[in-house]
Amino acid sequence: MKIGTKELRVRAVAAGLILAGVLTGCGMSKQQTVTERPKEGTEEAVEVMDILTIHEQMEGDETADVTIHEQIEKTKEPEETDWRDAMEALLNDMYGDYMEEGGEIAFMPDGTLMDGIYNEEIYKGIRMYALAAGVSFSCYGVEEGTADDYREAIKRAVDHQAKVIVCAGENFQKAVGELQDVYPQISFLLIDGVPVDADKEELSIADNVHCVVFKEEQAGYLAGYMAVLEGYSRFGFIGGVESEPVIRYGYGYLQGIDDAARRLEREDVSVHYWYAGTYVPSEEIREKALDWYGSGTEVIFACGGQLYQSVLEAAEDADGMMIGVDVDQCRESERVLTSAVKDIENAVIISLDDFYAAGGQWSDGYAGVKQLCGAKENCTGIPVMNTEWRFKNVTADEYYEVFHQVRRGEIEVADAVDVRPQVSVTVEY
Repeated sequence: MKIGTKELRVRAVAAGLILAGVLTGCGMSKQQTVTERPKEGTEEAVEVMDILTIHEQMEGDETADVTIHEQIEKTKEPEETDWRDAMEALLNDMYGDYMEEGGEIAFMPDGTLMDGIYNEEIYKGIRMYALAAGVSFSCYGVEEGTADDYREAIKRAVDHQAKVIVCAGENFQKAVGELQDVYPQISFLLIDGVPVDADKEELSIADNVHCVVFKEEQAGYLAGYMAVLEGYSRFGFIGGVESEPVIRYGYGYLQGIDDAARRLEREDVSVHYWYAGTYVPSEEIREKALDWYGSGTEVIFACGGQLYQSVLEAAEDADGMMIGVDVDQCRESERVLTSAVKDIENAVIISLDDFYAAGGQWSDGYAGVKQLCGAKENCTGIPVMNTEWRFKNVTADEYYEVFHQVRRGEIEVADAVDVRPQVSVTVEY
């Protein structure tokens, strides 16, 4: 495809390079984006060199007519920083791809957009893809969180010419179930859910819908397993609403604790287990966590939205430890031992890449499909790279040994949400 201006050609090459990098995570067993080095002497080769060796090309050429170059400052170590500068320039939305309304990609966050965890991870995936690929995007907030509000948010995006609507979480399941056939011209990406009817029964997924569901039980398993190997024996789990993702996290956590306790032949391991019924912080959650810590609980897995803030306050007051959820929360506090994470950002990028690569629709492998993302796809686990490794008695190599057993299926983690896992450790529900 011929791109009209040199500025846009630079952007297209940089976009390819960025996506080639970000698409090396979740989902790579199914799909890859590869950027080949153009033949020497071609116009495309010149553009790649413009991105990769900006310092050399600009030195002594202050009138270079390439807008992106003017946005990137010279650095002391250009060989190491020019590539990062080019990415940062694109991700600063210098081309105005974000629109208050009317973007091709419409994001429906459930709650606060920049929540530091779930919604923000979805948004980061959308933003990364859209800014790199040159696609407009918008965010449409939900008023108060009723079923009508979720439905009306989607309708607003449709009225503003959205092409693909990204919905965050199980609260959008009913709205997508109602509207997938009403708007066959609109494509939906539903994260952590599938279309359901008014009775919450699963519906057939229409061809204009792609669903991404994570194997949270694997992340919970690994977090619990490693905490036992570290030497802890008294645990807690505080979940938010009893939704399937939260239950899978919790039941996986119990299975990991149980398997590690069996491995170490420990008979003194116990778990307090409770659902708060909300994702927001509250004094009740804080008091529950304080009570557990005060009675000897060492580590609490805080699982659900912003409720971790109350657990973290209690952990800091009582010198306890906490396990985060969805994203790496180690930088929140030294009281965060680790986090049970799922790679939401890359799952979103992979899905949007499929949509646009197939010409603005889901490909045959994505249309009407519920994609399961777990350890096999590098989408679930605990953070190892670019984190604060707070385990003192367990190494990353020991973690990877267990992780690969889960990934290869040698360790099977039950994903049932309607039956409590059978474990030998003491669990107080």
